[in-house]
Amino acid sequence: MSTEKNAKNFIVVIDQEKIEPDLAKETVIKYDPLNRSGKEGGFRLDDEGHLHIDNENVMEAHKMAINKYPYDGAIQLIRLDREFGEKIHQYGENAFRLYGLPEPKEGRVTGILGRNGIGKSTALRILAGDIKPNLGQFEEEPDWSEIKKEYRGTGLQTHFNKLAEGEVTSAFKPQQVDKIPEYHEGTVEDLLEIEDERDVIGEVAEKTDISHLMDRELDELSGGELQRVAIASTMVKDADLYMFDEPSSFLDVKQRLNIGEAIHALSEDAAVLVVEHDLATLDLVSDAVHVFHGEAGAYGMVSNAFSTREGINQYLDGYLKTHNLQIRSESIDFKRTKRSQVEKKASVFEYPELAKSFGQGKFSLEVDSGVLHEEEVLGIFGENGLGKTTFAKMLAGALEPDQGQSPEVDLSFKPQYLESQDANVEAVISQHVNPENKKFKNRIAEPLGIEDLYEQNINDLSGGELQKVGVAICLSRNADVYVLDEPSAYLDVESRVELGRVIKRFARKTEKPVMVIDHDLILLDYISDRGLVFEGEPGVEGYADNPSKIGEAMNKFLKLVDLTFRKDPETGRPRANKPGSQKDKQQRKKDEFYEQKAVKKE
Repeated sequence: MSTEKNAKNFIVVIDQEKIEPDLAKETVIKYDPLNRSGKEGGFRLDDEGHLHIDNENVMEAHKMAINKYPYDGAIQLIRLDREFGEKIHQYGENAFRLYGLPEPKEGRVTGILGRNGIGKSTALRILAGDIKPNLGQFEEEPDWSEIKKEYRGTGLQTHFNKLAEGEVTSAFKPQQVDKIPEYHEGTVEDLLEIEDERDVIGEVAEKTDISHLMDRELDELSGGELQRVAIASTMVKDADLYMFDEPSSFLDVKQRLNIGEAIHALSEDAAVLVVEHDLATLDLVSDAVHVFHGEAGAYGMVSNAFSTREGINQYLDGYLKTHNLQIRSESIDFKRTKRSQVEKKASVFEYPELAKSFGQGKFSLEVDSGVLHEEEVLGIFGENGLGKTTFAKMLAGALEPDQGQSPEVDLSFKPQYLESQDANVEAVISQHVNPENKKFKNRIAEPLGIEDLYEQNINDLSGGELQKVGVAICLSRNADVYVLDEPSAYLDVESRVELGRVIKRFARKTEKPVMVIDHDLILLDYISDRGLVFEGEPGVEGYADNPSKIGEAMNKFLKLVDLTFRKDPETGRPRANKPGSQKDKQQRKKDEFYEQKAVKKE
């Protein structure tokens, strides 16, 4: 067996506290296949009695030697993420391959978690019947009898039997809801009447909070409104399989939880699949989770179903224990890094009290004065419709306030959407900065991974790719202050973590403040030094006072929306408490709507 070939497949993890040198000599070293054959590179002891083997020499045959050592967990042979198993589909020679599928079940919401580009959409299309799986036989596709035979005796047998007979009815909510006006004209009500197959428009409109939007034109809606309309137009269909691709994008925290409850209610009579990168939403809506892993654009693998908490935590850890599989070299945690003492830094600019009214009976906004400092990352919290973007536009001078004056400051703003352009990414970037600029490459382009997109047309990019380009353009400009409006939309978990690192590093290196408007509490908690909370009545009036320390801002915001969040003791990630649960009651009693430190279970 070739050591070089298997070096990519396995690593060894050794707990030196459990290693007894004499016992190691008589077991793992003695039975090491490399040592037994007289070759170099096998298990060995150093002068301090520690057991070692270089990972490039590890191969599957070492399992026998490791099993000779009697102490559990002392030595672990871990399989690295790689391509193996039975293909469900391959697009062509040297093209993307998918191994396995998530299992839809009536009465269950199945969550799907994984990076972009590793087959989640392909899996949904196969399960919906849009793609006939070819089992990797792309040149001569198999017939349904062969496909059904392949999955006989598995949890997917019944589903494939129905697919073969054309008996699967599915409803699908796409990812990029901002494109809906390109394909549908008219009002919200017009769209729902076309899609309604269950005579439930009124009930679904109330659940998704779009009753007041029924007579609005689709091309007049905001991102959050379009998202709720897309979810509603999926829910009104009569299907036995409902699929939602990133339903939380552009929704505020309260809307995410309400939509999660509405989606979960669908599973009473149907199977539901949800692809979601916002972990708090996925945690709430899912009964089980499949983890997708692999190499973007090359292949995707699908794990067995986990419990929701177990699946999310193992995904973040980068190690699927039940599969003995390392899917990422580093774990992801959401423990706060040490905050910069931004209040002690020099102020970059002050903004006065600002007010704006859009007319009698229309939205009005009031914002107290505030100061932004060098290096500061300011997280901006609030439900949709409370004026967060209006505030940013007044700061930028794009919207004239009724009270106060826009500060004389150069502000770079990233809107929710990047406008379509018939040009490649490099050409669009070049309108703002030289793509070869060293600082731009090191601080922005390389960490965000946009250099790989340079030859692609802007119109052909996915939602996540567009988001990264928009962030890159915003941060590339020469400005005094930077404002990012919902930069996490469409980004997967890994990309959100990298985005957070880019934002923090950018603020520290340039000594410029960055304001981030977002609804991902994990991201805001991770990156923010302070927070600014908007309150009021959505669409009617909004108000924001002074920025405060991030923990205080998080707690204030969650108190306003009447939700409590705890922190997972293993990863530190925020998790929504179920209203009325013991944990919910405990935190409310302490006025701790946002748990500052994770409490370990006894």
